Amino acid sequence: SFIHANEVFQRMMTQHSNGNEAVKPDISAYHALIRACSRASMNDSASTEQQRQALVLAIATIQEMKKSDLNRPNSKTYLLLLQCCIQLLPSGAERAKALRSIFRSCCKDGLIDQQVLNEFQSVVSTDVYHNEVVHAAHDYNGVKALPESWTRNLGYRVRTQTEDGVSKRNPIISVTGEVIASTAYNDHRMRRRWSKVNKKLLQGGRM
Repeated sequence: SFIHANEVFQRMMTQHSNGNEAVKPDISAYHALIRACSRASMNDSASTEQQRQALVLAIATIQEMKKSDLNRPNSKTYLLLLQCCIQLLPSGAERAKALRSIFRSCCKDGLIDQQVLNEFQSVVSTDVYHNEVVHAAHDYNGVKALPESWTRNLGYRVRTQTEDGVSKRNPIISVTGEVIASTAYNDHRMRRRWSKVNKKLLQGGRM
């Protein structure tokens, strides 16, 4: 149960604070606790109140991670929290509000990736998705894209073509969940390659 998982996790934290480096919790330990909270919905004997307690614990776990220097939340953390919310709250206004709150926190932390975006889109209404995502999007080469601040901490950068040459920037993800900056760069590189091939053929007198 999530209660037992939390007891184990707290023992690890206590032992580590007492100098036992062997039980130092890593990010997978935090994720395991959030998953345990999600599974509270699978327990037939779990009351609605217990399921709410599980969700509160999952949220508190992420808050604790935000205070950590080594185990800060990543995109996977937010994906797990979204899934936890979906599992533990019945469909309705309360769940929609909680999902929006989690998504906005993920945006603020710059950790929106394709999985988080797709999970959010799959469980909220079209109106909510439009208000939270599409409304905030900007145009990138004719494609509606997320603000780059939403993807700034994903841990990688993509190459794009500019007038001054190739540059690197934060991942650019469309509102449909596709990484489009790297595609734009690859298309440009392919056009240049074919241009060089055609130029060689013309210089050699062959078509």
